[in-house]
Amino acid sequence: MELTTPTKLEFYDQMLKLQSKAILVHYFKVTSLPDFHSGGDDGRKALILDNTIFHPQGGGQPSDTGFICVTDSNLRFCVQDVRSKDGVVFHYGVAEDSSMENELEHGKGKEVILQVDESRRRLNSSRLHSAGHLLDVCMRNVGFGHLEPGKGYHFPDGPFVEYKGTVPLNELQNKQREIEIEVNALISKGGKVYATVLPYREAAELCGGSLPDYIHPVSGSYKAYFWTTFVSNTGNDWKSHGNSESDSFRLLTVALFSHPVQGSNPRIIKLGDNPGCPCGGTHVSDVSEILSMKVYIINLLHLENDNLINDPHVSECQI
Repeated sequence: MELTTPTKLEFYDQMLKLQSKAILVHYFKVTSLPDFHSGGDDGRKALILDNTIFHPQGGGQPSDTGFICVTDSNLRFCVQDVRSKDGVVFHYGVAEDSSMENELEHGKGKEVILQVDESRRRLNSSRLHSAGHLLDVCMRNVGFGHLEPGKGYHFPDGPFVEYKGTVPLNELQNKQREIEIEVNALISKGGKVYATVLPYREAAELCGGSLPDYIHPVSGSYKAYFWTTFVSNTGNDWKSHGNSESDSFRLLTVALFSHPVQGSNPRIIKLGDNPGCPCGGTHVSDVSEILSMKVYIINLLHLENDNLINDPHVSECQI
């Protein structure tokens, strides 16, 4: 298996799986990796496996963390970051006992056990991600279905999403409250979440009749990503108390663009009875697990020749 051979994404089919087995394919010092990955010699190493349940960072969504252990050995590799390049997943980290690193250096072909940090996955890759998809549903329900999700920033230090379209200014204050009421009603109602890979036409039907332009009804490889994040209403992020079951969140964001969708058979995520959406990430098992949300602010932008101008109708709104 060469670096050009894509890593099998086991979480693609089994979103709730947190432990798995794989085969060690390559072991690198970070400084020996391509410039894309190298950030100097910080002591970290990178493992490539034949398959993984670790979700790589993408679309503004933090990566999974956890451990990789060599079978029949005391070696534990702390996975601190996960990235993907051309379908190959790099697991960055360090061995707990550096004196045992030679087992990794000579470990090609050995079986390893993967363990994902459950609390981080549950918040970053599941609750937050599913919440973003639910916000898109909510926007349609309150009459903003004509707005197109644009770019977003999805980390706890100031997340946002931009929706592109025209919105009368006098509607925004009422709509902000309406969006919040609607999205929490959807959470209270709940609904099973599932993923399925379908031919283009069937996928389009499940998504309300059409698919985004970046997915084509012809064979080939395409990429699609969905990003999400939000912040605890107490001001804490996932690094502190954001994992609390009682936390609600004061800002949620969504955006498009991240994991490979092969050919004309996209992977579709469906939240309850709502229309599906193409997605390659992990999610909660039920909408109710999102718990609650609060829409914190809507910023207004009108761009003309890359300059901000004032106008009673805005071409972009940032939530």
